[in-house]
Amino acid sequence: MINQKGNPVENANNRVTVKVDGAGRLIGLDNGGDQTDYDQYKGISRRLFNGKLMAIVATTFEAGLIHVKVTSPTLPEASLELTACSPEEKLPNKNPITSNQPSAILTGQQNEIPVRKIEISSDNGQFLNDKQPTANVIATLSPTNTDYQEVEWSVVNDVGIDSNIASIQPNGQQAMVTAFGDGGDFRVRCTSRNGKNTINLISELEFKAKGLGTAYKDPYSFISAGLYDEHEGELTNGNERGVATSRDGESQVGFRDIDFGKEGSDKVTISIFALSSEPYELQIWEGMPGGESSSTLLADAIYQKESKWNVYQEEIFSLSKKLKGVTSLSFVTNKKMHIKGFCFEKQNRAFEQNYAVDADKIYGDHFTKLADRVEQIGNNVSFDFEGLDFGEKGATQIVLYGHSPIDKNSIHIRCFDGEEETANILEFNHTEQYQKKIFPITKVTGIQNISIIFLPGSNFNLSWFQFKE
Repeated sequence: MINQKGNPVENANNRVTVKVDGAGRLIGLDNGGDQTDYDQYKGISRRLFNGKLMAIVATTFEAGLIHVKVTSPTLPEASLELTACSPEEKLPNKNPITSNQPSAILTGQQNEIPVRKIEISSDNGQFLNDKQPTANVIATLSPTNTDYQEVEWSVVNDVGIDSNIASIQPNGQQAMVTAFGDGGDFRVRCTSRNGKNTINLISELEFKAKGLGTAYKDPYSFISAGLYDEHEGELTNGNERGVATSRDGESQVGFRDIDFGKEGSDKVTISIFALSSEPYELQIWEGMPGGESSSTLLADAIYQKESKWNVYQEEIFSLSKKLKGVTSLSFVTNKKMHIKGFCFEKQNRAFEQNYAVDADKIYGDHFTKLADRVEQIGNNVSFDFEGLDFGEKGATQIVLYGHSPIDKNSIHIRCFDGEEETANILEFNHTEQYQKKIFPITKVTGIQNISIIFLPGSNFNLSWFQFKE
């Protein structure tokens, strides 16, 4: 394939139809190695690959002219004339005369105009910062009259893993890219399926992001193991952009800046491919073991499943404590395994035991915070818990685990959904020690900000509370 200037078009992928008549016949069409093209070798129409298509022509065992005609939508017809000569000797055992026939189009469609190239441009340059965190990007398809106008957008890092420092909002052949954290380079990727079931064409435009602060990883969405920040021991690239640990000796794979939020989680699902069905030791740490004095062993676990070659299998691990806020996580292995990535279970603290000491805000005249409780709660002390989601079923009871050294403590439970406030007054009578008490409350649903308020004259010790349906 050549262009109007007579230069070869190395990436041409036009669909062409080949017709042979006269003293010749078409016996094969081969586009030279496109394994994603399922059109038949014995058909009469195929796409070019890298600008080329080989037509295999045989004679009809008769001398004469062979006419080869090639057509493609919107392009001028091309033809070639060959001459078939009589053999010097008569050929014995002549095979039946057969030729290629029209067949079903399995890649794209008949008379299609495929996408040859995608070019990405940016209206606002390729450097994003706190003053200009966004850019509008445009995909220009060549040829412009292609039958496949639909494209897909994503933001990835240098090895093709979804980036955690930027996002993209598609709008047809345009998209808005937003950087929300530092982390060096990322790439805006635009792809076309080009009439196939899978991605056929990829184009990328490099961006840099700086001055935006830390981009935290979301543990409640899948985090690819290929995004690891630190490691000890020998690591190699794993299947599906994961990571493979060392065959012999200890390997550590560490991830920093994971934001678990206020609710936190203590259940993680890890996708693992092990080379055998033997048991594999796997430790899960908060922090980096050996590298941080504050690191904590969360699970000393065993992974064992019947191995399926090159297939990741998920396993759920329970941790010894709930991870909250921004922290780091490490996996430690002693045998080779492939880790694709991990995802934590998003937990709803609305119906869990919530320790008073973990309140989003605590304020008032007097209180003493201890490891798992708040004691000597006095006048006008408030505990605020924000964004508890009670869903449609809602809650109609609250359990308080506390201790009232005095005859009676009056406690206000206020629930605010952003528009309306619901208030309940509870009377917690004297107890000799910590005790669970259940109180009915006005039903609350949806997302609520909860305040537990102690009135003047209070003297109370509170460990935790829990809402019930």
